[in-house]
Amino acid sequence: MSMEQKSDTDQQQFWQMAIETWKSSGLSVRQFCANEKITEASFYSWREKLTCGGNNENKHDKPKFSESEFIEVTIPQNNSAAIELLLTSGSVLKIPAGIDAKTLTTIISVLHQTNLC
Repeated sequence: MSMEQKSDTDQQQFWQMAIETWKSSGLSVRQFCANEKITEASFYSWREKLTCGGNNENKHDKPKFSESEFIEVTIPQNNSAAIELLLTSGSVLKIPAGIDAKTLTTIISVLHQTNLC
């Protein structure tokens, strides 16, 4: 049965199980989706629906993150990056050349703690 033919409940159950499986897999979203032959766009869309309770009306009422969860960053003058990280959110984090090891370790640690990598 194709995904289009499944009921909304079946789809929701499928995606809940897929997201739980991904969480315990230790894989990036990209790797997981490739292994499972599902699109990243569908994965992110369903993850958003399921984590927001599917309620689009209240979706914009509350911020997803508190101010304390944001990290202040400065943008370098040149746009070249030595490292680019694709985060689980789909965003790309560009890290400039010449960054010191301690700062890079801190960045990776924070990303890992917040499940963004």
